[in-house]
Amino acid sequence: MPTLPGNITPITVSLVISFVVNPISQSALHQSLGLTQHRWRFTQGSMKTLPLWLGLSLCAVNLHAADWLHYRGAAQNGSSSETVAFPAAGPKELWRIQLGIGLSSMTIQGNRLFTAGFKDGKEVLYCIDTTSGKIVWSHEWTAILGDNLFEGGPRVTPTIDGKHVYMVGNEGVVICVDAETGKPVWEKHLVKDFGGKRPEWGFSGAPTIHGNHLLLDCGGASSNLALNKLTGELVWKSGTDQAGYAPVITAEFGGETVALFFKAKTVVGCDAATGQQLWSHPFETNYDVNAAAPLVVGSQVLISAGYNHGSILLDLGKNPPEQLWFKKDLKAHFNSPVYLGGNVYGIDGNASPKSPLVCVDWKTGDLKWRTKEVQGGSLILAKDKLLILTETGDLVLAETTPESYKEIARKNVLTGRCWVQPTLSNSVIYCRNNLGELVAIELATK
Repeated sequence: MPTLPGNITPITVSLVISFVVNPISQSALHQSLGLTQHRWRFTQGSMKTLPLWLGLSLCAVNLHAADWLHYRGAAQNGSSSETVAFPAAGPKELWRIQLGIGLSSMTIQGNRLFTAGFKDGKEVLYCIDTTSGKIVWSHEWTAILGDNLFEGGPRVTPTIDGKHVYMVGNEGVVICVDAETGKPVWEKHLVKDFGGKRPEWGFSGAPTIHGNHLLLDCGGASSNLALNKLTGELVWKSGTDQAGYAPVITAEFGGETVALFFKAKTVVGCDAATGQQLWSHPFETNYDVNAAAPLVVGSQVLISAGYNHGSILLDLGKNPPEQLWFKKDLKAHFNSPVYLGGNVYGIDGNASPKSPLVCVDWKTGDLKWRTKEVQGGSLILAKDKLLILTETGDLVLAETTPESYKEIARKNVLTGRCWVQPTLSNSVIYCRNNLGELVAIELATK
């Protein structure tokens, strides 16, 4: 229990720091800082130093607010509160490293970056020093490449939770390792231990932390799955739906935490504490490729898929959820869109340099604009700017405006095919191609 100095009879103070770190929720902020919800114990004497202590605490918040702990960030929506720009002399390359084939994106805590690749018949989880680009440690396990119509390798992005890092291999290995040393804490297998079923293109959804639970889309006999994050033991399981390829998304609705599972043929809402299925909504896509992460804004969630399917907006404030619209102007394949100011920005269509960037209205799904200048790829939101890594390896900075596409700057940073969503932390953007080349690019702060 954290304490302050003092020797007078203690009083318990419930400390709540309430401020806006757009778009990170308070619960996500706690997770991003590695905090648990303590009651802080102060004494009457120590209350004199409280303003200084709070000031130091808020400084610590600012220092760590750039941590990117989960695929698509702490709030699972592809957004960062950082404000960035291209330097006058152009973005500066800090370092570059080859990690092996894979579509694993990057997560970051402090000066440690975590990602995965495939080398010599093994999937490899890496910890990299963000300052030097040097490998701090690696942990590997035997796996297939799984190069089914693409390069293959691990598809999942590691998840960070305090002192632990969690990873899922494309065949179903689930591991928890010590973030500092890489030493295994526990290991399970979704198929062998829980009766899961590997989807055709391999397990792809990043693990999600909810309290002491590790949430996973397992498919098979344990379709919706929660494990004890400290031991790997089963907490609950529900359903038998075929697994999809998206991460589990958690959100607060009506005072309860709902876990959203984007399955092969439906989107399912479960009570995150018990696994009880609350509702399901059909969403069938060719080849069962439901892969883009659901995007939650308030009580509504955007569901999108490629293969000429389209997007729907569900109102989860209704029971069962009400479909507000279905439109085909945004068909997110597996790289998910972002939201700002009543508009959604995303890549429309299957992974290809020919797929355009579009802007659609959140409330109606109506198209605002479309441009082929971007050439596919993926994107994240940095405050009010789009950071895009095109499929051809260009890093693009663009405005978020519903009037038209407005590009600010562009620089080629990678060759080869780039399907991996970039990660932003402390004004450095980390970009990776499918063959495993990872580059760190320094941007300017505004």
